[in-house]
Amino acid sequence: MAAFKHLPLPAAFGERPDGTTWISLGDPPKPPHMQFDGPPCAKAAAEIVRTINAAPAAVDALKAVLASLRDPDADNVLPNAATEKVVAALAAMGERS
Repeated sequence: MAAFKHLPLPAAFGERPDGTTWISLGDPPKPPHMQFDGPPCAKAAAEIVRTINAAPAAVDALKAVLASLRDPDADNVLPNAATEKVVAALAAMGERS
């Protein structure tokens, strides 16, 4: 799975007059840019775009949580199961922890 960091951002979406949707990644005048026909409705396109745009911030936040947990001088406690979920979320986004 490719990491989100390889996708050109920002992501955007739109709806054509006929009701079909599209999703755009990156700024069209500044390569790299890609655009594709989107999902069957604007609500789904909006959710996909929101997830793509939020991914870099989510990765940074999860990395900060993990770094804090691994810092021997920090007084942080997180149950092992929760820590495993942080690691799994990073892995799902193509990041090594």
